[in-house]
Amino acid sequence: MIPFALLIPSGADLAGWAGVLFASLAFIGFGRLLTAGRVPVEAALIAGWGGAVLVLTFWGIVTPVNLRIPGALLSAFGLGALLLPRTRLSGEDWRALGRVVLLALPLLAVMASARPSLADTWLNLLPNAAYIYDHGFFPADARPPAYSFIAGAPYNMQLAGFVAGLVTTDFPASAMIGFNLVLLLAAALLLARLATGEDQHAPSWSMVALGLLLVTLLNPGFSPRLHLSDYSEASVTVTLAFAGWFAARALDRLNSGRDAAFDLWTLALVLVVLVNIKQESVSLAFGVLVAAGILGLFARHAAAQMLVRIVLVGLPALLLYLGWRWYVLNHFALGELKGMAFADWHIRELPLILWNMLRAVGNRAFLFVVLIAVCAVAAWRLWRRELDLATRLCAMLLGVTLVYNAALLFAYVAHFVGEMGIGAHSYFRYNTHLSLLMMAAIVVIARDWNWSKFAGRWHHFVPAVLVLVVLLDPIPFLHMIRFDLEVPNLRAFSLAHEAAAHIADNEKLLLILPGDNGSVPPTIEGVLRYTAPRRPNVELDVESDIKAGFARTDYPRALLSCAIDPIDGVPVGNAALFDRDGAAWRLSNTWAHEAAPRGARWSQVLTPKPLCLAR
Repeated sequence: MIPFALLIPSGADLAGWAGVLFASLAFIGFGRLLTAGRVPVEAALIAGWGGAVLVLTFWGIVTPVNLRIPGALLSAFGLGALLLPRTRLSGEDWRALGRVVLLALPLLAVMASARPSLADTWLNLLPNAAYIYDHGFFPADARPPAYSFIAGAPYNMQLAGFVAGLVTTDFPASAMIGFNLVLLLAAALLLARLATGEDQHAPSWSMVALGLLLVTLLNPGFSPRLHLSDYSEASVTVTLAFAGWFAARALDRLNSGRDAAFDLWTLALVLVVLVNIKQESVSLAFGVLVAAGILGLFARHAAAQMLVRIVLVGLPALLLYLGWRWYVLNHFALGELKGMAFADWHIRELPLILWNMLRAVGNRAFLFVVLIAVCAVAAWRLWRRELDLATRLCAMLLGVTLVYNAALLFAYVAHFVGEMGIGAHSYFRYNTHLSLLMMAAIVVIARDWNWSKFAGRWHHFVPAVLVLVVLLDPIPFLHMIRFDLEVPNLRAFSLAHEAAAHIADNEKLLLILPGDNGSVPPTIEGVLRYTAPRRPNVELDVESDIKAGFARTDYPRALLSCAIDPIDGVPVGNAALFDRDGAAWRLSNTWAHEAAPRGARWSQVLTPKPLCLAR
């Protein structure tokens, strides 16, 4: 059982959440301003984020002048727009927001003290976010060190965290976790509106509850470890769902001769977000445009004009992509994950790559079975020329799925090195990006069914059951939701915080982690650099052998994570901090690790031995 004290947010946690609220409202207002108040609140959030990152990215790539200047101006415009008669939120918008927040309150309460965790968080996500918070400009080889594995990765998520940090006194390390949660709530509102087919009025309590369940518990692609962290999976998945929906609705309106200008403009802003969240999300944005273009060919009239409009819709995203590519290629020698030389491509291993992709499908079959079924429905309806809105949305999923999986296969052959490519690295994880677009397609297909027949005489109780399940479901899944509180992660945090209390910034610290396989150092380094009390410029090195560590003479301090045998007064199983005293080491401080709860289980993300957890 997770101790209740660990679920209570600290002052820093609450400050970070205040920053997330600030950024969310600023984006909503800016989105309403950009769309003349014509889109609902959840779409305004994504559109405003798209407009903001377009401005901030181009500011950052053409000038080193502090990003806080345009960030503050954009935020002021966004918050001001919420006060203007034409762009402020309506009563129905506030009602929809209130319902989704109140129903998600148990989940938000559980996540209020969420901590950063997982490898990519410490290797590049937080280092990149902290860099622009600390310096106010993007990293480059000629600028201060970024301590990031891929400092040239796309920055749309980090820019959202940057806007949140405009109103915090310290770097909000959990801001991207909070913003991902906000995005999931936006997706829940989108699905709730799709279930009712109504944009103008707030969805009912039961429909909002259904939307939340479809985004989380009932979503075959939902994974708490991916979507309730600061990883980019939630943001990619949500923005793809919005892009697919606005593309399908714009095509449907154009085909019937109705005005689709605001749908197309909103789609353009959503694609700006999608194209620069992760390197692979470029192929998703491209897939949306390809699918929309092919669907445009099915139009009864003016197909050429529809294709021209689709090309124009993609221009802002293309400009952002090319602008960031120019910056990366001109300011980094490496900076990002790059493709291999043609001679090193895994062409001979292609059958093995395909086999490993099929193995991933078999291991996580439910997502892929549902995905294939919806794509099959799309193909059948297209064959029969049933070109209604549901068909167009399903066809968007089909087109994006084909383009994206072709791009993934190419990446495994030409981009990923060694076993990462041959083993089809994270194939299931990448395909979760399709899951919310898939859920949106299912909702639109099923919304006209007579669901009261399925529930029989109990159909009157279904709304109450939906609300009750949403309010209660965080409780039985608490350990899955708060994976950051697994014992190894807690011990790594404790080690870093104990060390931070005794060292200054710019200090050199040797980490002696007996039996480490390389998994523990990024967590300790990340906690030191990016969580309070921050030591952002600490210089670290690692030894996985105790004798080799104590033989080092080039570091003035050493942190021993676990005494395997008694060492100079350090009991077995304790951690200790040592100071260099001439030719010898002097014990500075020692402490015992907090005991692991009886029967506690944890994943093997962090190797247990250096944390005194070897079994």
